[in-house]
Parts: sequence; structure tokens; C-alpha cells
Amino acid sequence: MMLKTLQWVGIAAGLHGCTPPCTLWEGVVPWPDEHTSRKLVDPLEAGAALAAASAIREVVSSPPFPNLFTGCSSPEQGLDVSVFTGQTPGLYFVAVEQRFDRCGGASGRVLDWWEVYAVTAQGVVVAKAAPPESPNP
Repeated sequence: MMLKTLQWVGIAAGLHGCTPPCTLWEGVVPWPDEHTSRKLVDPLEAGAALAAASAIREVVSSPPFPNLFTGCSSPEQGLDVSVFTGQTPGLYFVAVEQRFDRCGGASGRVLDWWEVYAVTAQGVVVAKAAPPESPNP
């Protein structure tokens, strides 16, 4: 039993080595002023922001294609996210799309690739949309 536990710890440690370590911010934070700041998104519900973060985390933790994030300083650099609501209160639909031009390369590395998730306002991913069916040739 102990040997099996040690094997799993070794596997987990080895897998951890496959991801680049996060770099912590060092030094003074240069806060923007009204001339240097730019708004990336309009204000949105906090639940929508949590839903977006959870969907991004889902894609990053299990990339659908090998080497998808090559060239990116972090996987998030190569992704865009859009958040939608539907008829179910407290449930958000999050589309995660590729934008690898920010990582040095073509914008899309995989033809017609995006992921769509249903996520609660608390950030729990409850479903992943099935890929669209291809039309018959």
C-alpha cells in the first residue's frame, strides 16, 4: 500500500513539472492613471467573472490538443472569453476561443475550435457543450 502511495506521489510530482511555474510579481506595482489605463471589459456581474475564470481554468487544465499553448507566456494569453446568460437564473454560458496571435503565431491554431461551458455563479462548471456536428460532404 505504501509503495503504491509513493508511486502516485511521484507521478503527481512529475506531472507538476510539465507545467511552467507561475511567476509572482516582484517589485513595485506601477498603477495606471487616467492617461495610461484602458478598460478591457465593461463592468459585469461578479458571478459572470467567476464563471469565466472557471471555464478558462477548465480549458487550461485539460487542453483539447497537445502543444496548444506553445509560445504563450501563460495559457491564458492565447484565449478569449465571452459570457452569456440564458433563461436559467444564476447559470452562465462561457465561450472560450483561441487567440494565439498574442503568443506569436496565427490567431487560430485549430480550425473551428472553441469550447462552451455552462457554469454557475459560484464558478462550478456543470456542463460542456457538445461540439457542433459537421455537415455531410
